[in-house]
Amino acid sequence: MTLFEWLLVGHLIGDWVFQNDWMARHKQDGLFNRAILIHCAIYTAVLLLIYFLPAAQPQSLRVFLRVAIFVYLSHWLIDATGLARRWMRFFKQTDALFMRIAVDQILHVIALALLVEFVA
Repeated sequence: MTLFEWLLVGHLIGDWVFQNDWMARHKQDGLFNRAILIHCAIYTAVLLLIYFLPAAQPQSLRVFLRVAIFVYLSHWLIDATGLARRWMRFFKQTDALFMRIAVDQILHVIALALLVEFVA
């Protein structure tokens, strides 16, 4: 599997498996509330584990920090600000739950692609 494919699996684990109902309900209750900060920390930990384990070689602290900061901030930006809903409102799309989830997931996949292509 490619790094992108591994990160996609990590995204599904971090964003779906390890996000409990409390986090999902409250992650947009403010930009710096506990739910979003904890959710982003867990998500980042999962992606860092998946990103660096397969390498089987030491990585520089600079690369580690760059990846960690990008993953945390991009996930926070998408989730805490309700970017999917804002996107849909801007383009006058339906506010159906399924569409909001789809747009949210597409934004996260784009962030992963940017990570693989430009950050690491």
